[in-house]
Amino acid sequence: MKTAESPTKTSECLPPDQWISRQPSGTRDLDFQQIRERQSTTWNAALDADVDVTEGGRPDLFLVSVDDDCPVNCSLAEHPNGTHAGWCSCEVFQATTVCPHLCVLRQYAALGDLCLPMRDQT
Repeated sequence: MKTAESPTKTSECLPPDQWISRQPSGTRDLDFQQIRERQSTTWNAALDADVDVTEGGRPDLFLVSVDDDCPVNCSLAEHPNGTHAGWCSCEVFQATTVCPHLCVLRQYAALGDLCLPMRDQT
């Protein structure tokens, strides 16, 4: 069973030199603690979904499939303050900036099943 948002502010599984400075155009800042509280339907849908996550060619890129839907491209990285920067190619993200795909990635990272890079603030 997956757990809710991890209280840990940084990813324990990353070497300190795994930083990225750029993400896809349209990347948004995300606070998953607030998402879990204010958009619990999306957060819980990700918890209950049958998912498949494949790592991409960069540390922030992933291919995510939720409940056997077509896979979508996602980018997720962590800011030093514990919030995140994310982007997804799905229509839900384009309309609302919060989608189950990015929630899945955050949940996997909270459980230690996925390592996210740190996002350079420059």
